[in-house]
Amino acid sequence: MPGGVDHVMINCPNFAASIEFYAWLMPKIGYPGRHDIDPPARATGFYGQFGSFWVQPPEPSMSQQFSKARTGLREIAFRVVGRSTVDLIAPEIEAHGGKIIDPPREYDYRPGYYAVFFTDPSGIKLELVHYLD
Repeated sequence: MPGGVDHVMINCPNFAASIEFYAWLMPKIGYPGRHDIDPPARATGFYGQFGSFWVQPPEPSMSQQFSKARTGLREIAFRVVGRSTVDLIAPEIEAHGGKIIDPPREYDYRPGYYAVFFTDPSGIKLELVHYLD
């Protein structure tokens, strides 16, 4: 049985803006479904054929020590079908509350690695990437 990541969960302090941003982005990159959960734990998940991506607000009382309830990770890269997907989405990122860090172009990580790097409304670093196998 092949392995893979089933789901990713992030905590976003600006929950409303993050949900609006991801509701725009996720269907464009293969996560057309949406599921909202209310108490006991508020969360919104976006899902597709190969897994799901969840957003929830962090607990306000969390310390700066590591906790799965605290905001943060280094980066999340979404592999997309075709450079055209990167080029179609990138110009809309800032209008939807994100911020472009590095514009769409080829990067030298591997041959044909084409990506855009950006943040979501909570400052979490994201990437859309396309390359051939």
